[in-house]
Amino acid sequence: MSRRVLLPCALLALSVLLPCFVGNSGNGSHGRALRMLREGTAAPKATTETPKPKEAPKETPKAETPKAETPKSVALVQVTKENTIATASVLGGLTGLLLGGFWIGAAGFVATSYLAKKEDDDVSTVLKGVSSASLEALNFVDYLNQKYEVSGQVGAALSDALDTSEGETSSSVKSALGTVNGAIDSFDKDIGIRETLGGLVLAGSDLANQLATKVVELNKEYKVTDQLKSKIDEAVASSKSA
Repeated sequence: MSRRVLLPCALLALSVLLPCFVGNSGNGSHGRALRMLREGTAAPKATTETPKPKEAPKETPKAETPKAETPKSVALVQVTKENTIATASVLGGLTGLLLGGFWIGAAGFVATSYLAKKEDDDVSTVLKGVSSASLEALNFVDYLNQKYEVSGQVGAALSDALDTSEGETSSSVKSALGTVNGAIDSFDKDIGIRETLGGLVLAGSDLANQLATKVVELNKEYKVTDQLKSKIDEAVASSKSA
């Protein structure tokens, strides 16, 4: 009889205590598992976060050092192709002028202007080589003059000699030299002697080359030299027969 009484009492106590046990354990992991089982959802898988790679430290930009400026050329005449051809023309004209006078000099200027501009020609190569050597020599002389101040020393010596000498001659020479130097300096500032002369020489060389090219074309068309040669041969033959 006691067993029949105790069994219903135990079932009643269990039915009362079980909900309390489940409600109190809901805050723990077992409670969450029980709720998830009741709701029919699976427990979330533990996710492991992959560590992000560390960024390399950014390099601070270095301050750019200013580039050293290359010194400009101080050559009196730049050794370029145009200047070389122009110098060859001038040398040919001066040589002809010294040997045969004005007309020979003009012919030499025209001929050298034409020959110096020809490409892949032995005569042109020789003329350009001589012209380049002349320009290099001129620039070297100007370099020595600037380095040792030769012209300045000569001018100072001349001025000292005029100062030490007495008389009207020295004073007149000094005034004349001062006037000439002042006129040259003012003319150079206004006109630019070196640039103007260089432009004139280049233009003259181009015109002489065009003239020579035209003469060569006319000679090929009308065979002037062949006719002259035949006339000369006829005159020589007639003089021999006579």
